[in-house]
Amino acid sequence: MQTGVSSEKVGKRPSTSGLLISAGLLLLLIVFWVFIFSTRLVPPLYLAAGCAVSAVLVAGVLWLTWGKSHRIRRVIGFILAGISAVVCIVGGLMIGRAVHTVRQVTDTALEHAIVAFYVESDSAAETLNDLEGETFGILADLDRDNTNETLRQVAEEYELTFPTEEYASLTALADALRNGEVSGIILNQAFLTLYEETPGYETFPEEIRELSAQKVEYVLETSSQPEESAEPSEPEEDLSVDDFDQQVITVLISGSDTRDNAIDQRGRSDVNIIARVNLVTHKVLLVSTPRDYFVPLALDGNPEDKLTHAGIYGMDVLMETLENLYNIKIDYYFRVNFTGFIDIIDALGGIEVYSAYTFDTQQAKGYSFQEGMNTMDGAAAKAFVQERYSFPDGDRQRGRNQLAVVEAVIRKALSPSILSGYLDILESVESCIDTSVPYDLVADLVRWQLSENPQWEIESYSVNGSDAHSTTYSMNQSLYVMIPDESTVQEAQDKLASVAEVIPE
Repeated sequence: MQTGVSSEKVGKRPSTSGLLISAGLLLLLIVFWVFIFSTRLVPPLYLAAGCAVSAVLVAGVLWLTWGKSHRIRRVIGFILAGISAVVCIVGGLMIGRAVHTVRQVTDTALEHAIVAFYVESDSAAETLNDLEGETFGILADLDRDNTNETLRQVAEEYELTFPTEEYASLTALADALRNGEVSGIILNQAFLTLYEETPGYETFPEEIRELSAQKVEYVLETSSQPEESAEPSEPEEDLSVDDFDQQVITVLISGSDTRDNAIDQRGRSDVNIIARVNLVTHKVLLVSTPRDYFVPLALDGNPEDKLTHAGIYGMDVLMETLENLYNIKIDYYFRVNFTGFIDIIDALGGIEVYSAYTFDTQQAKGYSFQEGMNTMDGAAAKAFVQERYSFPDGDRQRGRNQLAVVEAVIRKALSPSILSGYLDILESVESCIDTSVPYDLVADLVRWQLSENPQWEIESYSVNGSDAHSTTYSMNQSLYVMIPDESTVQEAQDKLASVAEVIPE
């Protein structure tokens, strides 16, 4: 009789291990949800639901592991606690990785130019010391500030000074080295790509060798540079369109297909797409401008040049040049290495892209596309956006194909399938994209998208022009250019203005 009573009391006594497991799980879940709250990425409703489920989960584990007499129930409780802890830790790590990536690519305020000392490929010189006292050719006016800063750095770091000879153009500078007038040249790396499109100088970059290089850094001074705040802002309880400072956001997507250049290095912009997003009407307009568009650059005197050359002088110059062309304000930019961008497409599991033509690629052999929708992996998408020889209107259709791929990526990224390649996508984004969009805005947009799940209407438009040859500012000689068709520019302006209209409540 006494023994039975004693056993019953023992069975009702709480298990120390069960209490410890439940307390540990509770602490882990509190840390997890505090961290999730701090990221600003999750809507309050989701947070509340997650906390409620967590509370029920801890209570369930505590009940299952309470007594010592029900061994099977206790084992189930321990297993449930273990699975919950693993999910919590893995989920926290994955979300932490996402936050790290977003912070890495956002709020970018720096870019740089690489200015190098070049000699002929067969030169015996191995270091700058080997050419001390020798004359280097430099550009008289073009990019002169970078040249002067490079010479200053070399004098300070290596205690080396070099006599210089000035030349009026890139072609004259190349001729001086070819003819032996100078022992080497000092040139911004970004300008080497200009030789590739200049008749008679296409092979010049292969004729020279880099001896030494200096980095010249800049703080980007765009009109939309985010202001720094002393404390991070708290997320809104119920985020709505009215809570955004801007209900219409305009972003420049600038892309290069040169893998060798760092994302933040100045260089040609081969892809120039303006994306205007209306958060009220859920409309997105993508406007593509051909790389060879002959426009006034946003430099002193507004010299005319190809649009692609504007990127050599910095993102601020490129943005302002397009602002002047379309009479708009561009709020932010995305810089994209389009060669690396193919990794994102692979991580997404491929995309569905519309092609206006049936064609076989000539630039990248082995790819065929049909008129209509085509399933593409990263390599196929790259071949698709690079092709121009298969079309009657060449570069114009290439620009439209670039728009089609960007639109397809946006649509895929907004679908649930993005979760399947989560970590690969983050790694790809980190390596090929940077942006001036501030983290807080990205977080608000993600939270709003998750909460509202709006259905986006995406429209694409490409401006047109006529083929011509004209003297360009950067090369100071006649090159192929595209003279803008003002009627298409006006239509693009009208479309940009139209999508910015906010429908009143």
